[in-house]
Amino acid sequence: MSDMPRWTLQRQVTAGVLLAIGLQSAGALIWSGRVAERLDQLEHANDRAGPLAERLARLEAEMRLARESLVRIERRMEE
Repeated sequence: MSDMPRWTLQRQVTAGVLLAIGLQSAGALIWSGRVAERLDQLEHANDRAGPLAERLARLEAEMRLARESLVRIERRMEE
């Protein structure tokens, strides 16, 4: 058992490691900032689209009723 190498951990951190960690952290912060901004834009667009979707649904219902009326008028004219 004494022939087995022992594992040791050195507590040295090179400048390259610190630079890499710093760059990765900066990249992650920039990315998360962009994601947050995009999410804010999508939420704002969704808030604006809500009333428009309601209005569109009402217009579609009115168009359906107008078509039904037109069909009834055409049937009466054919009689």
